[in-house]
Amino acid sequence: MFKLCPSGLCQWTLVMIVLIWPAGVSGDNGQGPLPEPLTLDYALSLSTGGHPGNVIARNRLERARAERDLIEGNTGVQTSIQGRLRWIKLPGIAIDPTIDDHKLELLATKRLYDFGYSDANISAAKLSVESQKLLVEEQNAQQRLEIMQAFFNVILSDLAYARDNETMAVAFVRFSRIKDRNELGQVADVELLEAENIYHKARSARYASDAGRRASRSRLANILNRPGQLSSNLVRPELLATKRKLPEIESLQQQAVLNNPHLLALRQQVESARQKLLAARARKKPVIDLELGAAEYSRKTRFSDILRGEIQFQMPLSSSGAIDAEIAKQRTIMLDAQARLHQYEMDLNQQVLELWQSITIFRAKRDEAAILSEYRDLALDKSRALYELDVKSDLGDSLALFSASLYQTARSDFDLAMAWAEMDATLGKPVDHGNKQTEPVSR
Repeated sequence: MFKLCPSGLCQWTLVMIVLIWPAGVSGDNGQGPLPEPLTLDYALSLSTGGHPGNVIARNRLERARAERDLIEGNTGVQTSIQGRLRWIKLPGIAIDPTIDDHKLELLATKRLYDFGYSDANISAAKLSVESQKLLVEEQNAQQRLEIMQAFFNVILSDLAYARDNETMAVAFVRFSRIKDRNELGQVADVELLEAENIYHKARSARYASDAGRRASRSRLANILNRPGQLSSNLVRPELLATKRKLPEIESLQQQAVLNNPHLLALRQQVESARQKLLAARARKKPVIDLELGAAEYSRKTRFSDILRGEIQFQMPLSSSGAIDAEIAKQRTIMLDAQARLHQYEMDLNQQVLELWQSITIFRAKRDEAAILSEYRDLALDKSRALYELDVKSDLGDSLALFSASLYQTARSDFDLAMAWAEMDATLGKPVDHGNKQTEPVSR
């Protein structure tokens, strides 16, 4: 009888599938679902996860470390075993002229001196590692900024939808009333078309804001490396950073020059390029190596070196312009790094100035929004009282204006919080929000 699984092959196949499945076929790659409701603290805790931007930055750091280890390894003691199996035939021997001439040798080599070539290469590699560490730090800060902005955008999209929904409702009620009056001949057709046009504009804005809610949640999920996980409820944070005092601009610019991670990384890159230029120039100078060997022969002669030690000296006389070309290349790389450093120093001062100005402006807008919110709140109370006394027929306008003030208040808070967070990132400080969690905001 034919067997599909001889010798228990099926059983072993099933065992292997069970063992492999959890690690290799997991649907979420070890990433659990986002909590409901989602807090900003939890979202920021994912900033150092497996997002592609973080992976790229960490891989560049690991590549720089591997390059450093490779250069350091090449300057150390190199050992190897060399062997040969050889049979030779000597002339003038009548009986069995073929004899064995095998050899086994242990070699050890070490660069003694190369006039700074190795030291410059090692220094350049170490500086490159330090530069990549700073860029990883910068990437982590930028990831936190993107998470904060995406989180705030979701809350703003919900508030925008509430505002536009109220506005559409008001426009619809007004259009319905004018339509009824038009049928009675009390209102001209042109007024009816105007009201209908206003309603359709409000409806289009409401549809757009509704679509924006999903789009903003999708962007947040992607930034959190959770594509497709759209959070329904977000906890709106109370941002204590909005109450911080703003130092003088000169003090902030000085801190940025001393601590900005990207600027520090560019300085390391300039020094690394300078070390590579020194290494290229050192190629015109002599190289001195030490070589030690111990060998065993199947056929010993008086010329067989059982033990040997030698110092090798090599001085380049001509390279057909290759060394000069390498020097020119490294010089242009160094000049390019210096130019990028100088450009970023100017851009950094400008960035700090613009952030400082933005914080000043956003603080004023926040005060304006606070007064407007208080006014709309009182106006809504007044409209509600008139409505209850049958003096006013509806509360639509007041509710729409109140919803708009809620959006403006949140927008001013978030703009100010983001400006402070960007300032902290620019100054090389930890990017945080300094918040307390309040009630959830539902979709």
